[in-house]
Amino acid sequence: MEAILKDSPQPFYEQIKEMLREKITRGEYRADSAIPNERALAKQLSLSRMTVRRAIVELTQEGLLTRIRGKGTFVRGSFAPRERRGRPPVVGIVAEFDRTNNQNVFCYRMLAGIQQASEEAGLTLAFRRVSRPHEAFVAGLREDQALKGLVLLEMNNPPLQRLLAKLPIPSVLVDSCQPDENQPLFNEVNHDSQAAVKAAVSSLLRLGHRDVVLMMGESKTFLHLQRREAYEAALREHGLPVREDRIFAFNPSGETAYALMKRLLNEPSPPTALLCAGGDELVHGAMAAVYTHGWRIPRDFSLVAYGDTIGFTVPPLCNIRVPWEQLGIAGIEVLKERFRQPTLPLKRVFLPCEYLQRGSCDTPRAAAPPAGVAVS
Repeated sequence: MEAILKDSPQPFYEQIKEMLREKITRGEYRADSAIPNERALAKQLSLSRMTVRRAIVELTQEGLLTRIRGKGTFVRGSFAPRERRGRPPVVGIVAEFDRTNNQNVFCYRMLAGIQQASEEAGLTLAFRRVSRPHEAFVAGLREDQALKGLVLLEMNNPPLQRLLAKLPIPSVLVDSCQPDENQPLFNEVNHDSQAAVKAAVSSLLRLGHRDVVLMMGESKTFLHLQRREAYEAALREHGLPVREDRIFAFNPSGETAYALMKRLLNEPSPPTALLCAGGDELVHGAMAAVYTHGWRIPRDFSLVAYGDTIGFTVPPLCNIRVPWEQLGIAGIEVLKERFRQPTLPLKRVFLPCEYLQRGSCDTPRAAAPPAGVAVS
């Protein structure tokens, strides 16, 4: 592999493009054959994968290469570059959150899936954070002639959604809810957690737990209602009553979860297990309360998290895994279908979640240790 000229004014990715073009022209990379993957090229050239990826994406957009998911990048059968057609189609990612907020781990993972699928499809992405007034924001999207489609990410704002539904380009909700479930306005890609939540609660009940708390966000969307319904269904199937004083829905906050958990643990008959079906903040707050109470997980208390976005913990958390990256990929796939066939009926895709049994759940203690007293 030729060396990159580090002191050249030509950008590294342009040098990589020229290098690959020459190898294809010389026949070193033949038609329909695979080129080295991004990791291998980055290592050979001592460059970042991001730089290599940009070169490959641009050559793909120019028609010299083609990317096949799960297989690699190949030289096109007829490797004469296609006639340029201007800029590739632009897909706008519309969201109300700040993409620089590193607390949105699940959003980053969905964005990673969106980016991967967009690169393979030769699409360009443009992030559009919602601003007020909403009417002016939507008018700006309407005037942007480069936008060919929209991904509405983590958006549960019915008035804004109804404005966006009037735009003349295809849109898809990703991990968001329709403004009216009875009258869908958008294509949609969501996760279905009902079976996984029920499996998690049933697993706790089979271990012997009879007092399981549910914490989740205060949203009234069907995604949150689905979690509550699954929790209640598991209790009823095991002949247990549904206790309203064991179901908590509030704005996800570690401080609130900590205070609530402390109060519950100081009850004369405290709960023995918790399903945190909300943000990671709930999990961190609840775990802190358990440990400051002098208890340990799972010896004294069992806990199930939601989303599988928390990294290293001791013990590893039982979790309801949400296929975040696949949600993003599926969103772009739905848009691609709409680009090809604009008159297709609305499509709603639901990807199943999975309950992962790890190390944070065990049988309940026969006798809980006194509050504030650690047991070695």
